[in-house]
Amino acid sequence: MSTFEMSDKYPLFVNELSKKGHKILASDTIDIFLLPEQKHADMQTLSINNDIFILKECTELKKKLTNPDIKICKNRAGETYPKNVLLNFLYLNKILYGKLSAIDSGLLKYCKTNNIKIVNVNQGYCRCSALVAAENAVITADSAIQNALQENGADVLKISNGNIVLDGYDYGFIGGAGAKLDNNTLAFFGNIENNPYFPGIYNFCRKYNVKIDIIGKEAPLTDIGGIVKIS
Repeated sequence: MSTFEMSDKYPLFVNELSKKGHKILASDTIDIFLLPEQKHADMQTLSINNDIFILKECTELKKKLTNPDIKICKNRAGETYPKNVLLNFLYLNKILYGKLSAIDSGLLKYCKTNNIKIVNVNQGYCRCSALVAAENAVITADSAIQNALQENGADVLKISNGNIVLDGYDYGFIGGAGAKLDNNTLAFFGNIENNPYFPGIYNFCRKYNVKIDIIGKEAPLTDIGGIVKIS
């Protein structure tokens, strides 16, 4: 089983993943962020291959991590957008997608050193807005992300915004409402079957032999800030 970082604001989801044998590390509370984002793992941590980047502000998470490949951001996060999205990037097939003007300088240097291509996307909440279903297949409601991914050979299922709960906002993002548990399993936090785009999502996953695992079926589909695999 795996170790994941995720928000502990939703005990139902944490408990269900724990029952499946996964170890859960609670994300930090980043006080300078807006309240709905303060515990979102996809705002705090980015995993690229075996390297894990975390915000300087994640003081508690740093104490919990024993992974030798932890890299601390060079820049400090800010309260307002885009200073709050230093690590909100999507890494897929040796390409990093996101708002280049917002990237942490340490992450930028890492990409240059390791020959990782960076594709600029104006959507600063790039990882929040994109859910990786398979090695080269992504679900998103964002047209800019869709275009950037397709231009680089990815298969994209385009859905529309809405029908995802995020406290404090009209709706949440699909990337924050799901995550890969392993190569063959895509988890959703809450009942994805009630989402109007479920038939398309189901067929998209079946196309890649990916099983859908609903975590907390009694809850609505919820943007919990995603989860980040630590080990």
